[in-house]
Amino acid sequence: MGRISRWLAGLVIAGVLAPLPLWANPAQDRLAAMSEVERSEALAVFVESGGHHCRTVARTFFQGEDIKGNVFWNVACVGGESYVVVIKNDVPGSTRVMSCRRLRAVAGADCFKKLG
Repeated sequence: MGRISRWLAGLVIAGVLAPLPLWANPAQDRLAAMSEVERSEALAVFVESGGHHCRTVARTFFQGEDIKGNVFWNVACVGGESYVVVIKNDVPGSTRVMSCRRLRAVAGADCFKKLG
């Protein structure tokens, strides 16, 4: 293969491989870069957009990540319940919110404990 052909092949490979970090979770990256106060506010918005009441967050906890790159955050709301916010590893960073009580009932898992 000639020098130019190798160079072009390298560009093609680089163009194909560049978007490969599919396991990176862009929404998680943004959350992780926030201060604790900003992250608490963002997670409160997720909880409230899921139809739950959480004006003020008392505590957040990064529970972990599954093999698909979805991440799990736990949120304790002042004067209220605690929730798990699942941030899916997709382009929009889709979320799912469930009370910790419900998580325990349906999955037998506890909030505020690292995923094993």
